[in-house]
Amino acid sequence: MKRLLFTLLGTVFCLLCSAQTRTYSDNASGTFIFGLDSYFYGRTGSLEFEADGKTFLATVEGGDVYVNGTPLEGGRGEIVVGIHDFTGNRIPELAVARRNDSWVALSLYKLAAGDWIPAGHIDPVDGKEIRVFRQVVSVRDGDTLHSWTWHGQGFDYKSNK
Repeated sequence: MKRLLFTLLGTVFCLLCSAQTRTYSDNASGTFIFGLDSYFYGRTGSLEFEADGKTFLATVEGGDVYVNGTPLEGGRGEIVVGIHDFTGNRIPELAVARRNDSWVALSLYKLAAGDWIPAGHIDPVDGKEIRVFRQVVSVRDGDTLHSWTWHGQGFDYKSNK
């Protein structure tokens, strides 16, 4: 009886948790990063979000990223701009993910004194998609799982190779 109760509670818990799952909008947009709180995928568009009680507008124009009109970064390839609280301080960080035919990469920005400054970077790694869960970013490259965990002021890298 105990086993049945714990099995049912575990199943309900798993159903209520949302972690690294593709949503309808992920499938519809064809995005390559999963687990962000909110995001925009495409070569042109915008994402409005709140951080530290202020409203910000991240825009993408031809691969260049701006926040409230201030240039953040430029680049090529497919792009996703989204927010996620990697640091656990309840202020979301801004994630900019890029993908081309063979690799994915991620840049992370944090809010400091009203400006978005670089907080961490994951150099291009072979792979097709990025998964985010809490403070961990992971990319699968064939049999190899690459993972970066946010600790303190940056990412720590680990591979199962």
